Amino acid sequence: LDYRYRAQMPDSSVKHLHLVAHGAQNKDGHVEYVGAIHDVTDSHLADEAISKARSELAHVARITTLGVLTASIAHEVSQPLMGIVTNAATCLKMLASDPPNIEGARRTAQRSIRDGHRAADVIKRLRALFGKKGTTTESVDINDAAREVIALSSTELQRSRTVLQTDFARDLPPVMGDRVQLQQVMLNLLLNASDAMSHIEDRPRKLIIRTELDGADRVCLIVKDTGAGFDPQAVEKLFEAFYTTKNGGMGMGLSVSRSIIESHLGCLWAAGNDGPGATFSFSIPQSLELARIHAYTG
Repeated sequence: LDYRYRAQMPDSSVKHLHLVAHGAQNKDGHVEYVGAIHDVTDSHLADEAISKARSELAHVARITTLGVLTASIAHEVSQPLMGIVTNAATCLKMLASDPPNIEGARRTAQRSIRDGHRAADVIKRLRALFGKKGTTTESVDINDAAREVIALSSTELQRSRTVLQTDFARDLPPVMGDRVQLQQVMLNLLLNASDAMSHIEDRPRKLIIRTELDGADRVCLIVKDTGAGFDPQAVEKLFEAFYTTKNGGMGMGLSVSRSIIESHLGCLWAAGNDGPGATFSFSIPQSLELARIHAYTG
């Protein structure tokens, strides 16, 4: 037996307890359990504090990224809004004609509704990604989550002349995790890859985003660029807090990203390419609970 549970004490305080027991047959053939109960309240409270601090730090990193995407966001919102204005003006002209073009006005109004939904979807994605909220666990389709991140940063990629290629695995199983945090990692890897190619002029600035099933129960996302690469001897420094190779950079992106992936019981790593550039990948289990059980049983 291996259980963790809360118990309310007579003085109304709450204790977090960990029960571990092993069953065995006694001489009469009955099953007896021998075990121990540990008070893990302090450890539980410390874990909660770490989780809260990680969430706060992740939020700060997301807000920092928001500044990089300002032009992209403005374009994504203004484009459908301009469509609404144009359609509304066209609709008025059709209704003012003699005789009124009712059918044309109806189709134009439908286009306005479509553009309105497009603008609303952009704002919804922004609020989901950059809003401040606690950690949540839900079923996440990694392919869909990656597509949303790409849509949000598409204008930035076009501006930097980045050629994007995607290769999403079919029938990729969902994972249990925090969608916003996982998208934050994807966005950070994508923007880092684009930034690494910003000074490349002698070859295409090619960015590949790929997903695949890693073993039987893990999902992997790979981001590969053709940028300047990095010193293989300093690969672990890339993930240290406040280490940066960018002018004006905070050096928090990869550190926070690795922290997020590790909180999902996964791993984030970097490798140099055979040719130019670098590849950053993360792998996370489909089920956090099963991963915890496997980790405990060795």
